[in-house]
Amino acid sequence: MLEVLAYLFEQFYNADGLPDVSQLAKKLSLAGFEGEDIHDALAWLGELKQLDAAPYRALDGLNLAHRSLLPIELERFSDEAAEFIFALDATKTLTIGERELVLDRVWREPEGEITCERIKLIVLMVIWHKRDALSNLLIEDLLFGRDGAALH
Repeated sequence: MLEVLAYLFEQFYNADGLPDVSQLAKKLSLAGFEGEDIHDALAWLGELKQLDAAPYRALDGLNLAHRSLLPIELERFSDEAAEFIFALDATKTLTIGERELVLDRVWREPEGEITCERIKLIVLMVIWHKRDALSNLLIEDLLFGRDGAALH
């Protein structure tokens, strides 16, 4: 699915919006993507549309420099996912509100371990609409990796 999101980022990120779902599904199919990946990406876009970051923006003004994860929170993350969250926090890549929104989204996930790929998808969801230079760089890094290659 990350490949589909990378394609969407390249094709539509600077556009005012995406085509309707049926047109988008056809474009993705014609671009060579598999049905399951298209379905997952369209579901992700549906989640993105429902995401409400407004209540979390109030946290950005607070002086909460660091947030330790509770053991109950940590047990949901794979080791790689926990390292990714710690790196985002240490580098202050996300605002406080964005970080809390990401963690709240994690708790809405079905039971079981949260992988690094899923955390990346949630982070993408949270920052997709910001359209500032730092967010664009993070999106590119999440989708294409440090060497510029699409994630597979």
